[in-house]
Amino acid sequence: MFSELVKATRSYRNFDPTVRISDEQLKSIIELCRYTPSTANKQSIKFAYANSEEMCAKVFELLGWAGYLTDKPPYDGNVPAAYILVCFDNSIAPDIEIDAGICAQTIALGATDSGLGACMLGSFNKEKMAELFKLDEHIKPRLVIALGRPKETVEIVDVLNGDVKYYRNGKEKHIVPKRTLGEIIL
Repeated sequence: MFSELVKATRSYRNFDPTVRISDEQLKSIIELCRYTPSTANKQSIKFAYANSEEMCAKVFELLGWAGYLTDKPPYDGNVPAAYILVCFDNSIAPDIEIDAGICAQTIALGATDSGLGACMLGSFNKEKMAELFKLDEHIKPRLVIALGRPKETVEIVDVLNGDVKYYRNGKEKHIVPKRTLGEIIL
């Protein structure tokens, strides 16, 4: 059921480092974005990916993880097995943020559906990431999606006293406050 897939699609920050993700798996997940809505049907979102341990280590060094947490994940070497870099192709259209969001959520849903977990990261060194992936000047990095087999539990709780900050309950459980339905309907 789709609602269960949405509820299971969480931001994971700890991954099983022994599970690798193949080129074919990554391309299959990225291909889902071909079928998503796009502003004026411009389809200006492009993707690069990394799944070798060497390239993943280079990507990892450019990322900022979990702004609310003082003890930064991933923990105990539980790093992602792959990354998808979501980019704008400014030769097609200027940065269309909504299209990047639609594709990112589609990738996260596709990852969950295939037994993987994802974490969207907007905090990263965009210039160095563009250099690392050898992107043309008109291709602009916007978002990195970390992927792997989750090695933690994510629990959703209702927001209390307006505090939306996620937190850890040990290294195995990530707690995420979400606003209630009554708070989000106007």
